[in-house]
Amino acid sequence: MISFRLHLREDIPLRVKWLNNVRANRFAIENAKHKTTQREQTKWFNDYENSKEKKFFTILNNKIPIGFMGLSKINKRKKVANIFILIGEDDYRGKGFGKLAMNYLINFGFKELKLNRLELEVNLDNLPALNLYKKIGFREEKRSDTEAKFFLDKKDSLD
Repeated sequence: MISFRLHLREDIPLRVKWLNNVRANRFAIENAKHKTTQREQTKWFNDYENSKEKKFFTILNNKIPIGFMGLSKINKRKKVANIFILIGEDDYRGKGFGKLAMNYLINFGFKELKLNRLELEVNLDNLPALNLYKKIGFREEKRSDTEAKFFLDKKDSLD
């Protein structure tokens, strides 16, 4: 059974593990080859706790953490945020958890945060993610040689 909870300080070792997992990050927009550390992630978490622009969650399957997801660059004035998911445990990728996580985030962003638009960037080689985003209703806004920017407006989302 999948569930979600707020991202906690106790998740820092999992962040290190998942962010250093080559299979989980092979399509990352940012530097996928960078290896993070406990120290780096502790600093990140300290900054996160003081940020009003981020809301992160840990993805659980039968209470076992399998990844994290969130909204970043939350702009309540413009009612927009970026959205992402990362399934960090290899055995859980490709099993529908990403779709459930994405639907949770969309609902949270539109209903709880009262946003009107969600955006994301995706590596064009990440075909499973591209297919998922299109199936959910995200529309492509622009594209480079390696990545595309997608958006979902509240009025277009499935309730």
